[in-house]
Amino acid sequence: MNRRLFALALSLLYLIGLTACQNDAVETASTGADPEEAAADSAEAAAATTTAFGGKRHAIPGRIEAENYDEGEPGVAYHDLDEKNHGADYRGVTQVDIEPRTDASGNHGIGWTKAGEWVTYSVVVQESGTYDVSFPVGSGGPGGTFHLEFDGQDVTGPIEVPDTGSFHTLKTIKKEGVELEAGEYLMKMVMDADGETGWVMDVDYIEFEKKSL
Repeated sequence: MNRRLFALALSLLYLIGLTACQNDAVETASTGADPEEAAADSAEAAAATTTAFGGKRHAIPGRIEAENYDEGEPGVAYHDLDEKNHGADYRGVTQVDIEPRTDASGNHGIGWTKAGEWVTYSVVVQESGTYDVSFPVGSGGPGGTFHLEFDGQDVTGPIEVPDTGSFHTLKTIKKEGVELEAGEYLMKMVMDADGETGWVMDVDYIEFEKKSL
Protein backbone atom coordinates (compact mmCIF):
# COMPACT_ATOMS: atom_id res chain seq x y z
CA MET A 1 0.00 0.00 0.00
CA ASN A 2 1.47 3.38 -0.97
CA ARG A 3 1.66 6.32 1.42
CA ARG A 4 -1.37 8.16 -0.01
CA LEU A 5 -3.71 5.16 0.31
CA PHE A 6 -2.34 4.40 3.76
CA ALA A 7 -2.94 8.03 4.81
CA LEU A 8 -6.55 7.86 3.57
CA ALA A 9 -7.14 4.63 5.50
CA LEU A 10 -5.77 6.17 8.71
CA SER A 11 -7.96 9.25 8.26
CA LEU A 12 -11.06 7.07 7.91
CA LEU A 13 -10.14 5.11 11.03
CA TYR A 14 -9.65 8.37 12.92
CA LEU A 15 -13.09 9.67 11.87
CA ILE A 16 -14.74 6.40 12.91
CA GLY A 17 -13.05 6.56 16.31
CA LEU A 18 -14.00 10.21 16.76
CA THR A 19 -17.65 9.48 15.98
CA ALA A 20 -17.65 6.62 18.50
CA CYS A 21 -16.22 8.90 21.19
CA GLN A 22 -18.88 11.54 20.49
CA ASN A 23 -21.62 8.91 20.73
CA ASP A 24 -20.22 7.70 24.05
CA ALA A 25 -20.20 11.28 25.33
CA VAL A 26 -23.85 11.78 24.36
CA GLU A 27 -24.84 8.49 26.04
CA THR A 28 -22.99 9.44 29.22
CA ALA A 29 -24.66 12.84 29.30
CA SER A 30 -28.12 11.32 28.88
CA THR A 31 -27.72 8.53 31.46
CA GLY A 32 -25.57 10.39 33.97
CA ALA A 33 -22.06 9.33 35.01
CA ASP A 34 -21.06 8.01 38.39
CA PRO A 35 -19.12 10.89 40.07
CA GLU A 36 -16.97 8.48 42.12
CA GLU A 37 -16.08 6.44 39.03
CA ALA A 38 -15.22 9.61 37.11
CA ALA A 39 -13.01 10.81 39.96
CA ALA A 40 -11.21 7.46 40.06
CA ASP A 41 -10.57 7.58 36.32
CA SER A 42 -9.24 11.13 36.66
CA ALA A 43 -6.91 10.13 39.49
CA GLU A 44 -5.62 7.16 37.50
CA ALA A 45 -4.90 9.39 34.51
CA ALA A 46 -3.10 11.92 36.70
CA ALA A 47 -0.93 9.15 38.17
CA ALA A 48 0.18 7.97 34.74
CA THR A 49 3.73 9.08 34.06
CA THR A 50 6.48 8.70 31.49
CA THR A 51 10.12 7.77 31.94
CA ALA A 52 12.98 9.44 30.11
CA PHE A 53 14.45 7.28 27.36
CA GLY A 54 17.58 5.58 28.73
CA GLY A 55 16.72 6.88 32.21
CA LYS A 56 18.20 10.35 31.62
CA ARG A 57 16.51 13.60 30.64
CA HIS A 58 17.52 15.17 27.35
CA ALA A 59 19.64 18.28 27.92
CA ILE A 60 18.81 21.63 26.33
CA PRO A 61 20.83 23.07 24.64
CA GLY A 62 21.54 19.91 22.69
CA ARG A 63 20.19 17.41 20.19
CA ILE A 64 17.25 15.09 20.85
CA GLU A 65 16.81 12.16 18.49
CA ALA A 66 13.13 12.02 17.52
CA GLU A 67 12.99 8.24 18.01
CA ASN A 68 14.23 8.58 21.63
CA TYR A 69 10.89 9.71 23.02
CA ASP A 70 9.86 8.79 26.57
CA GLU A 71 9.04 5.29 27.73
CA GLY A 72 5.42 4.76 28.75
CA GLU A 73 1.98 3.66 27.73
CA PRO A 74 0.11 4.83 24.62
CA GLY A 75 -1.83 7.96 25.46
CA VAL A 76 0.77 8.91 28.06
CA ALA A 77 4.21 8.78 26.41
CA TYR A 78 2.84 9.07 22.88
CA HIS A 79 -0.29 8.95 20.77
CA ASP A 80 -0.42 7.25 17.37
CA LEU A 81 -3.52 6.82 15.22
CA ASP A 82 -2.44 3.33 14.16
CA GLU A 83 -1.46 0.65 16.67
CA LYS A 84 1.12 -0.92 14.36
CA ASN A 85 4.70 0.31 14.09
CA HIS A 86 5.22 0.42 10.32
CA GLY A 87 8.95 0.99 10.69
CA ALA A 88 11.82 -0.67 12.54
CA ASP A 89 11.97 -2.65 15.78
CA TYR A 90 14.32 -0.07 17.29
CA ARG A 91 13.09 -0.06 20.87
CA GLY A 92 10.68 -2.95 21.36
CA VAL A 93 6.90 -2.80 21.21
CA THR A 94 5.56 0.63 20.30
CA GLN A 95 2.87 2.15 18.11
CA VAL A 96 5.12 4.98 16.93
CA ASP A 97 6.41 4.48 13.38
CA ILE A 98 10.20 4.46 13.75
CA GLU A 99 11.85 4.66 10.37
CA PRO A 100 15.31 3.22 9.63
CA ARG A 101 17.28 5.57 7.38
CA THR A 102 20.95 5.91 6.60
CA ASP A 103 20.80 9.70 6.25
CA ALA A 104 19.53 10.18 9.81
CA SER A 105 21.98 11.11 12.55
CA GLY A 106 21.04 8.08 14.64
CA ASN A 107 20.20 5.88 11.65
CA HIS A 108 16.53 6.21 12.61
CA GLY A 109 13.78 8.82 12.65
CA ILE A 110 10.02 9.03 13.00
CA GLY A 111 7.92 8.67 9.86
CA TRP A 112 4.33 8.21 8.69
CA THR A 113 3.21 11.05 10.99
CA LYS A 114 -0.45 12.13 10.98
CA ALA A 115 -2.35 15.09 12.44
CA GLY A 116 -3.37 14.36 16.02
CA GLU A 117 -0.32 12.26 16.84
CA TRP A 118 2.29 13.28 19.41
CA VAL A 119 5.39 12.09 21.27
CA THR A 120 6.83 13.26 24.60
CA TYR A 121 10.38 13.85 25.84
CA SER A 122 11.60 14.45 29.40
CA VAL A 123 13.99 17.39 29.12
CA VAL A 124 15.99 19.74 31.31
CA VAL A 125 16.63 23.30 30.15
CA GLN A 126 20.01 24.15 31.61
CA GLU A 127 19.90 27.90 31.00
CA SER A 128 17.06 30.37 30.58
CA GLY A 129 17.23 32.24 27.32
CA THR A 130 16.33 32.41 23.66
CA TYR A 131 16.84 29.31 21.53
CA ASP A 132 16.81 28.41 17.85
CA VAL A 133 15.34 24.96 17.21
CA SER A 134 16.31 22.88 14.16
CA PHE A 135 14.48 19.92 12.63
CA PRO A 136 15.76 17.83 9.68
CA VAL A 137 12.49 16.88 7.95
CA GLY A 138 11.42 15.03 4.82
CA SER A 139 8.29 15.32 2.70
CA GLY A 140 7.44 14.23 -0.84
CA GLY A 141 5.33 17.35 -1.40
CA PRO A 142 4.14 20.29 0.71
CA GLY A 143 4.13 18.93 4.25
CA GLY A 144 1.91 19.64 7.21
CA THR A 145 2.36 21.64 10.41
CA PHE A 146 3.49 20.77 13.93
CA HIS A 147 4.52 22.49 17.15
CA LEU A 148 6.40 21.94 20.43
CA GLU A 149 4.89 22.21 23.90
CA PHE A 150 6.64 22.48 27.27
CA ASP A 151 4.41 21.28 30.13
CA GLY A 152 1.39 21.85 27.92
CA GLN A 153 2.33 25.34 26.73
CA ASP A 154 2.91 25.92 23.02
CA VAL A 155 6.37 27.50 22.75
CA THR A 156 6.86 27.53 18.98
CA GLY A 157 3.51 28.12 17.28
CA PRO A 158 2.80 26.21 14.08
CA ILE A 159 5.87 25.14 12.10
CA GLU A 160 5.36 24.44 8.40
CA VAL A 161 7.07 21.51 6.68
CA PRO A 162 8.31 22.27 3.16
CA ASP A 163 8.48 20.01 0.13
CA THR A 164 11.97 18.48 0.37
CA GLY A 165 11.56 16.58 -2.90
CA SER A 166 11.08 13.19 -1.29
CA PHE A 167 10.39 11.52 2.04
CA HIS A 168 13.88 10.07 1.56
CA THR A 169 15.47 13.54 1.42
CA LEU A 170 16.01 15.49 4.63
CA LYS A 171 16.14 19.29 4.77
CA THR A 172 16.80 21.19 7.99
CA ILE A 173 14.22 23.80 8.96
CA LYS A 174 14.65 26.20 11.87
CA LYS A 175 12.32 27.89 14.34
CA GLU A 176 14.06 30.95 15.74
CA GLY A 177 13.49 32.91 18.93
CA VAL A 178 11.99 30.28 21.24
CA GLU A 179 12.00 31.56 24.83
CA LEU A 180 12.67 28.95 27.53
CA GLU A 181 13.13 29.12 31.28
CA ALA A 182 15.59 26.86 33.09
CA GLY A 183 14.06 23.75 34.66
CA GLU A 184 12.70 20.29 34.04
CA TYR A 185 9.84 19.84 31.59
CA LEU A 186 7.81 17.35 29.64
CA MET A 187 8.25 18.40 26.02
CA LYS A 188 5.68 17.25 23.48
CA MET A 189 6.02 17.31 19.70
CA VAL A 190 2.48 17.58 18.32
CA MET A 191 1.37 16.93 14.74
CA ASP A 192 -1.21 19.61 13.89
CA ALA A 193 -2.23 19.23 10.25
CA ASP A 194 -1.49 16.91 7.35
CA GLY A 195 0.03 18.31 4.18
CA GLU A 196 -0.93 17.67 0.57
CA THR A 197 0.81 14.29 0.82
CA GLY A 198 -1.64 13.13 3.47
CA TRP A 199 1.16 13.16 6.06
CA VAL A 200 2.82 15.75 8.29
CA MET A 201 6.49 14.81 7.82
CA ASP A 202 9.38 12.47 8.47
CA VAL A 203 11.69 13.88 11.17
CA ASP A 204 15.22 13.00 12.27
CA TYR A 205 15.89 15.03 15.42
CA ILE A 206 15.15 18.21 17.40
CA GLU A 207 18.16 20.42 18.17
CA PHE A 208 18.21 23.42 20.50
CA GLU A 209 20.91 26.08 20.17
CA LYS A 210 21.06 28.94 22.67
CA LYS A 211 21.44 32.32 21.01
CA SER A 212 24.32 34.43 22.25
CA LEU A 213 23.63 37.91 23.61
